[in-house]
Amino acid sequence: MSSSIKNRKEKTEMQEWLKEIPFSHFITIEPTPSLPFKLDEIQQRMRLIEFWLNKRYLKSSFSNWKDENRFWMVGFKEGGGLSHSQTHYHILLHSPDVLHRKIKLANIGADLQMGWMLTPSKNPFTGKMRSFSSDGENPLDIQQVENIIATTIYCSKWINRVDEGEDFFFITPPRNIKPILVAV
Repeated sequence: MSSSIKNRKEKTEMQEWLKEIPFSHFITIEPTPSLPFKLDEIQQRMRLIEFWLNKRYLKSSFSNWKDENRFWMVGFKEGGGLSHSQTHYHILLHSPDVLHRKIKLANIGADLQMGWMLTPSKNPFTGKMRSFSSDGENPLDIQQVENIIATTIYCSKWINRVDEGEDFFFITPPRNIKPILVAV
């Protein structure tokens, strides 16, 4: 089997697996050509936000729970800069059906946005702390998932090789992961 056929088969298998997961939110980290975010920073920021969501809404034992009972995220890189759009990232958030802490006015989308804004960030060129605009512009585009199939295909459309894992990443890897993804 040629490598391109194998890669397409792995991508299709991954997309089929993703379609089975009831993701709640679709997050786009917009490109910032003048001051781009590095992948490591995005992963670390989202790891903090994911932990904070779990801690805020679930019991303290959440780290031992099954995937479907806790918050977790998978992200995808899109764009290449020169020949296509600027590099940006799509992230799918899985939210549990049951929240164990009753918080008035619980709003996961707003919590994601606030977590992003409050997490410190350094300019990759100067090393100085970067500030986010306070002019009402949202640094993240956060939407509730209405169609899981369309959303997962859209997010994962740029995956070229599943086995190298360059085009996707788990913030905190789920326990119930497909064997095709274990090689990553």
